[in-house]
Amino acid sequence: MTLPNMRILLVAYDYPPLNSPQAIRWYYLSRELVHLGVELHVLAPDLSARDGNSLGVPTGVTMHRCNAGGMAGWLWRRQQARLSATVSESPLSTAARASRVGPATLNWKGRLHHRLERYVGHWIYPDSRGQWRASAGAALEELIDTIRPDVLICSHEPAVTLQLGLQVAGRVRAWLADLGDPVLAGYTPKRWRRRAGELEAQVCRAATLISVTTASTRELLLARHAVDPSKIFVISQGFDDTFSPAIDFARKSHSGELHLLYTGRFYSFRDPTALLEAVLELKQIRLTIASPEVKPGYLAYAARSDGRIAFLGEQPHAEVLKLQQECDVLVNIGNALSAQTPGKLYEYLGSGKPILHCYSVDDDPAIGLLDEWHRGWSCANDLASLRTLLTALIETPERLYASLVKEETSAVSAYGWSNLARRLLARCQQAVQAEES
Repeated sequence: MTLPNMRILLVAYDYPPLNSPQAIRWYYLSRELVHLGVELHVLAPDLSARDGNSLGVPTGVTMHRCNAGGMAGWLWRRQQARLSATVSESPLSTAARASRVGPATLNWKGRLHHRLERYVGHWIYPDSRGQWRASAGAALEELIDTIRPDVLICSHEPAVTLQLGLQVAGRVRAWLADLGDPVLAGYTPKRWRRRAGELEAQVCRAATLISVTTASTRELLLARHAVDPSKIFVISQGFDDTFSPAIDFARKSHSGELHLLYTGRFYSFRDPTALLEAVLELKQIRLTIASPEVKPGYLAYAARSDGRIAFLGEQPHAEVLKLQQECDVLVNIGNALSAQTPGKLYEYLGSGKPILHCYSVDDDPAIGLLDEWHRGWSCANDLASLRTLLTALIETPERLYASLVKEETSAVSAYGWSNLARRLLARCQQAVQAEES
């Protein structure tokens, strides 16, 4: 049961219609919170979706948008002025998707925009998205007065939302900082490491509650900061449990063939090179990759694969879920950071397909999760390990598939977005009740 007239204000830079991992996370959590009876308001910048994005604002959510600032704000205003001249492209057919060798490249305007953003990011913390702070700060002050939320939630990444939360923390009954990952992370630029560490410490002191996506991140924050352990809790990424099909371990490819699918992003700490090399060696395997901003070096593998490696570029979220239904095995590449687990691993649970997880560090928490779920296999993210496991999947699949559980379990259902939203709301209720007592 929710508290009477429970009102939450979410501050999120990434929110639909954007298609980023954070936007997808808050699409589902917002939808489920509204289903639970929450009056949910969202403050987000005016930003345009990338072509083909299918996420909309969930029904029942009240949106409050303001200027994104800087180049992003200017581009949005310019696009709005030209909206009447925009012609929508028809969706790609399955055949057309498969025929693409790589994602569309940026034109000169896009490249200039990226260079300007990188330049601005050298001077504005945490990067060019920090330019949203001025307009969002003014809007947030007004919303606190008019909405009078029971709980303020700030979605970290970018860290500007945490700065906004600190600005009004004393004016709300409870402030939940949804950190996800640490503010000071392994990929934080050197010029911002001191500032990120100070901001993380400030948030840990001032926030009523802190949510993170992995137990490893929780332990890291507890080790860094003298905070009450009950203050930090885990709300992982999840899967759409209103959509989830039956578990399907049947092979879609022809006998002796294996169709792998990877959907997600590549970062400096998430390297697909070993996977690409293994697929290039094993002629019975096809690999489809739906990922934005792929390096030219990765695309070169597709050119040498006789069509067995296909890069589709960024795809709408609904299309990604459809692609997951068309493959044999879903591939997850672990981060070279033990405190983080790619959100796609949880999303894959909703597909009912087996998962191949390639870990880059021995203490990767995803290894234990797959052992608990019995939904797939783990191997080191190197050529020799991948060659061995993929060969076994082709030649003796019965042995590997025998280790999988073919029915839903509580260990898996706990990661459905509806269950995660209930846990999130329960913590918000407890925080408000504690303030009242």
